[in-house]
Amino acid sequence: MNASSGGGANAASNSAAANGLRSLDLGGHVGFDSLPDQLVNKSVQGGFTFNILCIGETGLGKSTLVDSLFNTSFESSPASHKESEVRLKAHTYELEESSVKLKLTIVDTVGYGDQVRKRRHQELFLLLLSL
Repeated sequence: MNASSGGGANAASNSAAANGLRSLDLGGHVGFDSLPDQLVNKSVQGGFTFNILCIGETGLGKSTLVDSLFNTSFESSPASHKESEVRLKAHTYELEESSVKLKLTIVDTVGYGDQVRKRRHQELFLLLLSL
């Protein structure tokens, strides 16, 4: 049987040698199948960071939505409907569940949509989206 018609590792080795490439016979498990698990483990060890921007009028239920998403009660004080301007109020929390750490920053737009001139708020919203 000649090298060109012989199947298996020998044919691949001879073909690689003819092309000037070095061939390596694998003697066991390489571990490519465990790469996704390694990436997940590395990410879990380092933790995750989420930034959430809540935009909406006062009393709309933004805080309730975030509380429901994370099945907890974040500290929040009711805002007045009489705010003179829009303010960004950020709160950062460190959560842990099943040894997975999460750094969560919630940014609330206090006073958004409460004034008579709402056109300016739409401009602010478009500016925030461009960030």
